[in-house]
Order: sequence, then C-alpha cells, then structure tokens
Amino acid sequence: ALIAGAIFSCAVAAADPFPEPYNSEPAHAQPPTPEESLAMLDLPAGFRATLFAAEPDVRNPIAAAWDHRGRLWVAENFTYAESAKRFDLDLRDRVLILEDTTGDGRADQRRVFTDKVRMLTSVEVGRGGVWLMCPPQLLFIPDADGDDQPDGDPVVVLDGFTVAQSNYHNFANGLRWGPDGWLYGRCGHSCPGKLGPPGTPDDQRAPIKGGIWRYHPERNLVEVVVHGTTNPWGHDWDTHGEGFFINVVNGHLWHLIPGAHYKESFGQPGNPHIFERLDTHADHWHFDTGKPWHQSRDGAANDFGGGHAHVGMMIYQGDQWPPDDHGKLFTFNLHGRRTNVERLERHGSGFIGRHEPDRFATADTWFRGIELTTGPDGAGYLLDWSDTGECHDHTGVHRSSGRIFKISYGDPRPLPDLADLETLTPGGSERLLRHPNVWYERQLRSQLHRRGAESGVVAKLREIAANPAETPVHRLRALWACQALDAADVALILPLLDDASENLRAWAVRLLTDGGPIDTITGRLRVTESPVTPTIHAKLAAMAADDPSGLVKLSLASAMQRLPLAERAVLAAALVADPAHAADHNLPAIVWYGLIPLAEADPAAAAAIAARCRWPDTLRWIARHAAGRLASDPQDLGRLLTAATGREANAQLAILRGITEGLAGSNDPAAPPGWLAFSESVATATTADVDDEAVALLRALGGLFGERDSIGALKAIALDPAADTDRRREAMRALTAGRPPDLRGLAAALLEVPGLAGVAAAAMADAGDPETAELLCSRLPALAPAEVPGVVDVLVQRPAWSAMLLRRIAAGDLPRHFIAAHHARQIRHHDVPDLTAELTAVWGELRDSPADARREIAMWKSRLTPETLAAADLARGKTHYAALCAACHRFYGEGGDLGPDLTGSGRTDLDYLLQNIIDPNAAVSADHRITLLTLGDGRTLAGSIAAETDRLVTLRQPAGETTVARDAITKRRTLPQSIMPEGLLTALDPDAVRDLIAYLMHPR
Repeated sequence: ALIAGAIFSCAVAAADPFPEPYNSEPAHAQPPTPEESLAMLDLPAGFRATLFAAEPDVRNPIAAAWDHRGRLWVAENFTYAESAKRFDLDLRDRVLILEDTTGDGRADQRRVFTDKVRMLTSVEVGRGGVWLMCPPQLLFIPDADGDDQPDGDPVVVLDGFTVAQSNYHNFANGLRWGPDGWLYGRCGHSCPGKLGPPGTPDDQRAPIKGGIWRYHPERNLVEVVVHGTTNPWGHDWDTHGEGFFINVVNGHLWHLIPGAHYKESFGQPGNPHIFERLDTHADHWHFDTGKPWHQSRDGAANDFGGGHAHVGMMIYQGDQWPPDDHGKLFTFNLHGRRTNVERLERHGSGFIGRHEPDRFATADTWFRGIELTTGPDGAGYLLDWSDTGECHDHTGVHRSSGRIFKISYGDPRPLPDLADLETLTPGGSERLLRHPNVWYERQLRSQLHRRGAESGVVAKLREIAANPAETPVHRLRALWACQALDAADVALILPLLDDASENLRAWAVRLLTDGGPIDTITGRLRVTESPVTPTIHAKLAAMAADDPSGLVKLSLASAMQRLPLAERAVLAAALVADPAHAADHNLPAIVWYGLIPLAEADPAAAAAIAARCRWPDTLRWIARHAAGRLASDPQDLGRLLTAATGREANAQLAILRGITEGLAGSNDPAAPPGWLAFSESVATATTADVDDEAVALLRALGGLFGERDSIGALKAIALDPAADTDRRREAMRALTAGRPPDLRGLAAALLEVPGLAGVAAAAMADAGDPETAELLCSRLPALAPAEVPGVVDVLVQRPAWSAMLLRRIAAGDLPRHFIAAHHARQIRHHDVPDLTAELTAVWGELRDSPADARREIAMWKSRLTPETLAAADLARGKTHYAALCAACHRFYGEGGDLGPDLTGSGRTDLDYLLQNIIDPNAAVSADHRITLLTLGDGRTLAGSIAAETDRLVTLRQPAGETTVARDAITKRRTLPQSIMPEGLLTALDPDAVRDLIAYLMHPR
C-alpha cells in the first residue's frame, strides 16, 4: 500500500520538478567517459560501434522498446537504491523517446514521455498507449492519438507483483509482446506475487514465485506461463515463435514451455505434487561448476564464458549482421563484461543451447549490460546501466551515467523506410511480413492490434497463412498477424494440424487449445468446458499417438493443462505409450504436470495411464502420488501394482522408486493390495533384470510394511561391520521407518560406530524416556566432532532432554560448544521459563531486540579494529567456523546448503559481516524463515520448509532433512526469524570472535 501510494502521489505532484538523481557510491568513483567506454569495446572483424546515446541524455537505462516510427523508448530507473534503503521514493523514474533522424548512429532527438512514475523496470509500446512495469503494478498510460503526450493518468491494469524486503532486485520486469498477441513479463523467485486486475479476490489471482507471465489486454486476463528459476531477466522468440528466456543465477538458458516448472536455486514449488522440476536447456555453464559461482569473477571464468550472471536477451533476426548470426541467442554475461552467444539446436521435443564464441567484450569495469534489442536498421542496440554496485557487489548506486551502444556490421545504412507501417495496405502488409528483419513483422502485428485492418489486408494474410507453397516462416508470421486481428479462426487453423511443417502443427495445437489459464500451482481445475470440439479433440488424440515430431508432442502435452480431465487422460495415454521419448528432457515432466489434477480427482484413470506408460519418470511420479494416498485410499496404489506385476524391469524399478519417495516419513503403513504379488514378480525376475537398487528398495519397503524377512535382512546389514557405511546407514533409516520392536536396542548398539551415531540417535528420538536421554548424553564425549551435532539435534527436541543436556554442561561433563546457536534457539522455542533461564545461565543469552543487536554490533565493531584482526589466529578461526557455520553454509566449495554460500558475499566488509551474524532477522526471505513443528510424541522440530505434500512435510535442518507425516504434527508455527541463529557469537570468548571474523574476511 505504501508503494502504491507513492506511485499515485506523482499524479498529485504533476507540476513538481523532476528530482535530480544523486550517487550513493564513494565520491571518487567515476566511470570512464562515454567516448572512453566506446573505445574499450572489443568487436569482431567487420563490426563497428557508435554511441547511440549517453549521459546526460540517458541515465540508468533499465529497459527499452521500439515503436513503429523507428524510435527507441527507454525506461530510466533512479528509485532503485542500495540494500539498506531498497528504494528512494523521493526520486522518480521516467520514460524517454530517442530518435536518430540523420542516420549517423546517434540519437539526435530526445523527448520525455513521462517522469511521474517510480520503481520502473520496463516499458512496452502498443495497443493505444504505453505499458510500464512499476511493481507492484502494471500500468497503462493511454496515448491514443500518438502525440507522445499521455492522454490521462496511469491506469493500474494488474497488481500483486510483490516487492520483497530482502532480495528486492528479483522483482517483476521485462514487458514484451509475444507472437500470440499477449503481453509477456518476468518475475523473480524472491518476489512471489498473486497477480490479477485490481479488486480480484485473492483466491482468483494467479500465484507466481519466479517465472514468466502474460496478460491479454482485450480479455483482461493474466496467467503464469512458466514457474520457477531464480531471476529471469531477458526473453525473446525465435523465427518459428518458440520462446526462450535467460536467468540470472542458476542454469542460464530455458525454453519457454507453457505449463513448465523449472529448477531454481532454493525454495519449493507451490504445488506439492510437482515432485521434480525441469533443468536448464543449455548443455554448458559459463563458469566452473566445480567451484563456487563467486569465484567466477575478475576474469577467473573467462575460458568458460565469463561468469554465472546473465542479463538481457536477444535472438538476432535482423538483416544487417552476418548471416551466420541469424537465429543465435545473445545475452550479457554481467561479470564477464561480454555477450555470450548460444546456438539454439533442435533436440528431442525441444532445444539444446550450444555455446558459441563470445562477442562484444569490454574492458570497462563499469559496464553493466542490461538489455539487447534489434532496431529497424538491423543493428543491435546494447543498453549499459553503467555502475559497479550490482549483483552481489555493495558499492552504492551510481545514477549519473548510462550508455546505449549501436553495433553494426559493415557500411552504415540509410534511414529505414517505414511508410508501409503508416499505410497498412495489402501490398505493404505483405512486404512487412516478408521483410528479412523481424522488426518489421513485429511492428506490423503491433499496428494491426492498434488500428485494425481493411478486408484486403485480412484476405492477403489468410491467403499466405493457408498456402502450402509459402515458407513456414512466412505462413507463421501471417498466422500471428491474423491472430492480432482476431481473424485466426478454426477454419484457418484446423487444416494446419496436417501441415508438413512441425512448427505450423505445433502452433495450430496452441491456438486451438488456448481456452483458459494454466493453474498447476493450486491444482484447481479452471477449465470446465473444452476449448475444442469432439472432432478436434479426436484429431489431437491421433496426433499424440502418431505425430513424428517431438515438438508437436510437447505442444500437445502442454495443452493438456488447458483441457478438461477426461480429455487430458486421452492425450496422456497416447503420449506416454511411445517409448521413443522416454528419456526426453521435457515430455515426461510436462505430461505429469498436466496429469496432477487427474490423479487427484480420478486415481483409477491415472492408474490406467500408468499401465500404458513407457516413460520411467512419469511412471515414478504416478506411483509416488498413489503411494502418498496409501493411508486414505490403498486401492489407488493397489491398482497400479496389479497392472505392473510382470512388467519389464525398468517399469518395476520406476514404481519401486516412486513408492519409496511417496512413503518417506511414514511409520508402520499397511502393505497395499497387490504388494505381495508385485514384490514376488520383482524378486523372481531373472538376475540380469534385477539390479542392486531394486533389491535394496524392495527390502526397505518390505521392512516398512513389517515383513519379517525384509526386517531381518536390514538388521543384518546395519550390524555388519564389514558392510559399507552408507549401506548400513540406509538400512538403519529403513528400520527406523518400519519401527521393529527391538529398534532401540539396535540403535544403542550403533551409537559409537563411526558414521552411524546420527541415524542411531534419530532412531531413538521418539522414545521419550529419561533413560534414552541419559544414554545419548553419556555417549556424546566419545563421538567424533562431526557426529556430535546430529545427536544434540535429537536431545534438544524435548524440554526434559534439553534440561538434562544443560545439566551435563553445567556439571562440566560436556563442553558448552556442543550446543550451537541453532540448538540454543530450539531450546528456547520450547517456551519453558525455567528451561530458558537455565539456558541463559549455562550457555548465554540470545538477543531478539533490534536495539540489543545494534548495541552488540557497535560493541564488536569497536573491538575488531584492523590491528586486532591482524593479530588473529586464522587456523583457530577456521576451527570455529567448522563448528558454528559449516553445517549450514558453503565456503570455498565445502559445507552445507541450508544458508547462502559465503564465498563471494560481502564478507570483506566488517559491517556486512556483523550485521548478518548478529542481526540475521533484519530482512528474512520467506524461504529462510523458521518453521516449528510440534509432534504428537512431544518433540519439537525446527527448520525451514524444504518440501511438503498433502501428507508429508520435509524440514531442512543443519544436520540434513527430516520428513514427518502431517498427521503426526499437532502444532505448526512459522516465525518471522531467519533460520540463521541470532546468538552465534554468544558462546565464544573475544579472541575466538576475533579469529572467526578474521577467517571469514580473509581473501583466500
């Protein structure tokens, strides 16, 4: 509400002068001049660069878009600020219009369209006005007469684009018209939102937690197209209308498949039945993945491509660069200060990105490429934010510079002829459609959307789209233009289902089924009436079975999410019966995403599909889903097992894997119907067909179901000193799930076995008696240091056991450092006053008050002078780090993954370190908050949510992940605090704090 109010305050303050932006970087920090920066560009032979625009004419350019008059609209963002401030709402952002009227490669005309918006991340032009992304809102400023003056105040079209308190730089951005006529945009994972027109009820909004969304202006409809990744900041479509996008941090290149869920670096999908997400579509990384991504800076990753961060994207489809560049994907490598180039190669149902030689490098350390775009002259235009303080750097924000470079090949061209875009005659429209520079075709669609067209234009477009003698590219362009005019009807599209071009067939499927929004986050069935007739559906089902193109099958799989359940079942059954696509990168997951609501509503139909399924991953997920329903409806899994008895070995293994995953965290479940026959079918298969994994899974599940032979085999493995430690550990975990009567005695025997103390203690966790706590405490001194935390994790789950542990420490039997800060916090979360007082007396006090934190920060800052840190014992500091931090954080490639990687953070800054160590709750991402689970047996578990289904909850804790059944949870609380404990330094003496901080700050 505060941000929204700030946006609209500009309407009240329309006469106010534009606030002059300021720099928050050190005063001595200055970029090279624009001319110096231009000279630093390293271009391939034949290319030339000009300075299209630079400060003071343009500053902080964050995005750009073209209009049909060949002018570049640029979004300038000044309100984005350093992390302590986040946004300076005393400033404003603006939209410029830049034009080169002489053809010399430099903009000579500049107009301000608006300077009355804030938090501006993107601009797009079309449909009678200008579209601005100003999170939390999408704004539309009407300009129906095209006079470059707003016709009125901004209109809020959509809201719900959250701006997070922590990773606020992940917020919504990237407006761009798609070939289907929808307005597309992007959103980062750390700014989850719920999208809808203003006033939309919460339960009718489209939830997003990273991904790509789209909005249809005429239908006033918004939907999330793909979910996931960390921070997408660039997207485009190739010559056949296939979408691709770039992601900043983890895997960089993704095929934009509607309905897909993609991997991200942290967090979980909104739908608990999205068991696995698709990985990157590139076959490479631009840094050494054997080392932390932070080590890819300063030229260290130049041989790979420059580093982990990618911003901006353009698939070059102009006519000015060399032909070999056509169709290549260009993206900025932020830390490599260059553009990475990808060759998009058809593979299976989609594409693989292959690394081509990098281009357009610069020696300018201020260069921060943020967007690439192709102009009407076929040249490439590169936007440079021009700063040094972005993407994990902390030097402030520089607002007084910004550059736009024009990259041409060969001799300069005259100004382009844009007359056809003004007149829109049949002949002119055809010329635009066939122009070798895709810029003209895209502007044609934009003009058709805005102005409509006479009947002659419509007839010509339909003629081209339907003519098999035309090239597929020109027919697709004509089809999209018809879509812009709402003239792409069934009569035009239906024959394309039989076309020789896979791209036309794929687009025909998309347009025929584009009848409702995708909603795989909630699993709600939002499509109640089919968008296709029975005749069309029969045709689609036949294509699912017989079409030779993986791309077409991918369109059909994606379309499942737009169809009623019965129609999904028909398509899915035909698709999964084809073994040729069993190992495809995309298809098994996309089909499963569409099947989730069917598996929920009609498990018998899902089991029937599983009986035909030749795709191991899809079969595994169906089995996992059925296993998750074992307690409520055992027949779901029973039907699947009956159909799978006697099937091929890889199908049986897939089902075993799925059942194992689905029953994780279960205690004493009953064997499902058909289990005995299925297990005998697996066990009696020929030796060549049954591998060690199948035998191990069969044994573990048998133990879970209480089968005597399986339990005996697991005990033998757990007790066998000659067996591999990992096998013994897995056997013990299986026994813990199965709960045989003698489990406690077995666990007690393994407490002192190296590598098994943690699983042994976990097996005793639900005992509840004081004798077990005494046993665990008595064994602690004999354990290896690495095994102590796992046992303490168990002891602090109960108030009585915690008290016993504290008494042992007070008596001097155990050292105080056995209790880490997260253990202390969990003891305090029991909320037992006497126990909290004992914790304070024995271990120390945890501070929650921001004032206390500020005082502690000031105290340590005064003590940790450069002279004090120089006297530190770094070896001791490393020892303290291993005890306090390594379980949760990765540092130089080693450690846990519960918290952020520390290697490349701002750890050389003492203020940064003290702030994050002493007051970690100042800004907490939702994915790193503490959740407390109180169980029926009296234990309390604390951690961050790693995953959850309708039956299970998985907590991520310093010692690993713990999965518990929902019905075992009696109370659940999510706290505002970070999983990072706030009393980390409490247990350390001053010299130990000095050594730890010096070690963390050390550059090597």
